[in-house]
Amino acid sequence: MTPSARPAPVSALSLPAATDMPLVAFYGHHKCATGWITRIFREMSFHLGRRHAIVHLPRHIAPHASLADKMRAEDIDVLIYTNADIREARTLSHSRGFHVVRDPRDVLVSAYFSHKHSHPSTKWPELEPHRKLLQTLSLEEGLAAEMVFSHDVFAAMDAWDYNQPNVLELHMEDLTASPDAGFTRIAQFLGWLDPEATYSTGYRALIRMNRLHYKGHARVPGPWPLLPIPRRRLPTLPSDTLQRILEAHRFDRLAGGRTKGEENVHSHYRKGTPGDWRNHFTPALATRFKNEWGELLVKLGYTSDLSWEV
Repeated sequence: MTPSARPAPVSALSLPAATDMPLVAFYGHHKCATGWITRIFREMSFHLGRRHAIVHLPRHIAPHASLADKMRAEDIDVLIYTNADIREARTLSHSRGFHVVRDPRDVLVSAYFSHKHSHPSTKWPELEPHRKLLQTLSLEEGLAAEMVFSHDVFAAMDAWDYNQPNVLELHMEDLTASPDAGFTRIAQFLGWLDPEATYSTGYRALIRMNRLHYKGHARVPGPWPLLPIPRRRLPTLPSDTLQRILEAHRFDRLAGGRTKGEENVHSHYRKGTPGDWRNHFTPALATRFKNEWGELLVKLGYTSDLSWEV
């Protein structure tokens, strides 16, 4: 590309109106790296000056009639829906998002160890009696009990519509294996990244101001921020800004220096490797899982049929 053909710098004075920006959503499920993805997605939102909301459960949608009503009433730009229900997702219009699933067998194993050892229960009272039960059971018995406890997670993944043109479908295993490629693809699909654009100094200054705006609000309760810095909704992120965000959220940084495969059952980031279910399933548990959720594995593309074995 010749210098005269280079794209013009993005100007802070010629940004699209906020009303032209559709709602952007991350749809996830429990134990599908939702915590890690949420941290990265929130950072991207902070830099772009987008107002976000995290929705975990139906009670977080109340007292609104629907998820869409909540988004409108609270003037939300970015939705982080960590236990995505397709019925509520369908109420959203003028939206664009991405949806992440994981091998349900690994979801089961991850949920078992998390619920037995590490997941906070202060805002989830139902977890405490389940945790006490898991402490009394063998590994096989505990995984069977976890399959019952996590039924709604698998049911939500099964009910999801995987053919929505405005939703990018991803496997967690691919995203965690190549975060740079995965989140670049996500950002491009959402319209948040323009690899052909150059960015003016003023644009980058707005990005830094947006981040400081949210840091100020996060550190001081109430309506007044620590620093009176305004925010400005921006359309896209520079690629180098996205890379810095991803670098700050590498697995070894979040897991206290451990690399993927090094297990700590008391950590939220327990192990970080796919296929761990093979280390814990028994033939009897595999048969039970096939009977209840075997077709879900086929639907999600983790196996072609039900002939898989431990």
